[in-house]
Amino acid sequence: MYLLDPNEKLELIIKKSWELFISQYVCGRIIVTKEAPFQHNFANIIKQMGELHCFSRNDQFFVDLEEKESDILGKNKYIDIVCSLSIGGEKTSKAAIELKFKKKSQGADDEARIDAYVDIQSLEHCLDKDYELAYFFMITDNPAYTKASMKIDSTASQFSIRDNFNTPINIELLPKLKSRSSVRIYLRRQHVLKWEKNEDSYFLMVPIHKADKQELELR
Repeated sequence: MYLLDPNEKLELIIKKSWELFISQYVCGRIIVTKEAPFQHNFANIIKQMGELHCFSRNDQFFVDLEEKESDILGKNKYIDIVCSLSIGGEKTSKAAIELKFKKKSQGADDEARIDAYVDIQSLEHCLDKDYELAYFFMITDNPAYTKASMKIDSTASQFSIRDNFNTPINIELLPKLKSRSSVRIYLRRQHVLKWEKNEDSYFLMVPIHKADKQELELR
């Protein structure tokens, strides 16, 4: 494990933190009723996990909340969680993390689906900057998010986040909702959405990958 490069180690830290968060959430050690507690509790686990994976005196691990990133699709973007790992004081890896927490009682399912796509699109553009890794995480107790919509022309179908869904690529998606009429979505990479069910909750982790050489040449 100590031979891993910074990107591999940071990826390991984030994935292990997610597994631990799910366990503590399901077993009731962590109480989350909205997005802010999700952000703070998950960031705290990431921080502890990251520090445990610093093996030398020169290794450093940092976690920041609501980190401002300029010029993401022409606007300032506040990233929910940003973490960075420096090994030996030289090699550094940085990750951007966006979160969504939606309970059945909160409603606005279609807005949440569109907002999930907005976050994923923003994370793609974070990887064009100085981020090596990016992840989107979502928690819900509403199984409707994980299932296919029966209506082909619905927002739930257009912005589907159902289980095992491959997001559309290189197609501009225009929301029909008035509340999201200014949103434009254009994903440059395909993302596979895989939900994990545990007790009465559903958990989604979407790794956002950097563009490969061929994709960069096609832009």
